[in-house]
Amino acid sequence: MLFAFTLIGSANAQRYLENAIRRPDDHRNKIRLGIRGGLNISDLTSAEGLDIWNGLAYFDMNKNYIGFTDTRSKIGFNAGLTAQLKLQDRWYVQASFIYTTKGYELKSQEVDINCAAHYIQLPIELMYKYPVQSFDLIVSGGLFLGVGVNGMTTFFDHYGEGADPRQFHDALQKPYIDEELGVYNLIGCDHTVHGANVYWADDDDTFFSDGTYKIDGGIQLGLGFEYKWFQFMINYQYSLTYLYNYDYDFSNRYVAKAERENVTTADNSKYGLYYNEDGTPYRTSFDYFSMEKMTSPRHHVLMFSVSFFFDKFKHGLKL
Repeated sequence: MLFAFTLIGSANAQRYLENAIRRPDDHRNKIRLGIRGGLNISDLTSAEGLDIWNGLAYFDMNKNYIGFTDTRSKIGFNAGLTAQLKLQDRWYVQASFIYTTKGYELKSQEVDINCAAHYIQLPIELMYKYPVQSFDLIVSGGLFLGVGVNGMTTFFDHYGEGADPRQFHDALQKPYIDEELGVYNLIGCDHTVHGANVYWADDDDTFFSDGTYKIDGGIQLGLGFEYKWFQFMINYQYSLTYLYNYDYDFSNRYVAKAERENVTTADNSKYGLYYNEDGTPYRTSFDYFSMEKMTSPRHHVLMFSVSFFFDKFKHGLKL
């Protein structure tokens, strides 16, 4: 009898020891559900062409074009739900459903641009976990797809004008240098972008501005580690879709107001005619300023996130 109790006690102790050292992800073919949140640092891949896109062109006294050279990163956040499935051995697949914010800031040549772009996003990653003592190192890679849901872009041009808008932008439509008369204007203004009366300050819904892509998708790479029911990740996202399409057809805004709205020629005189030599309207501000189009900019984002999995209580969900 004493021998039987000894065997039972030994078996129970062994099972207790196994459960005590078992990791939460030891259960194969089970889904771990959790929540996640974190910090984003976002920016554009290039600032080239943003001034032309916004209806400005700067030149020096040698008639060389001077454009925006760099943007500033913007701080945001990501938050949502996540789920993880073990495939085999050390391989896992993890998908999340998150609300994430991107954007950029620019302060250059007396112009301020602050762009916020918020997305609902679905990242899907393939993960490899390497166990080190009591935690797992993680390397991951995958894709993400998102759709823009809201955001605001603020444009403020305070070039030597203080709180008052620059007057008569129509007289400053294109940059010029008249060496014979000794007069020049090194700033070009395509006021069809913002309108003649609001050019100095403008607020637009980011995704309702023509030529802005609402669908965002690309690749994602990550490094991190897991400890029990917590996961810490650093992910880099690079968008394969553009934020702004520099080839977007804006011809309509260069057509004379008389043709668009059937107003009289007298009313049209203050708007001017915006046509190429062959009689067709310009397509973009790049055409208007006779500038070569730059590469359309994309988002790229560094994401820091912490996830907590609820399998602390249920050890995952059986498939």
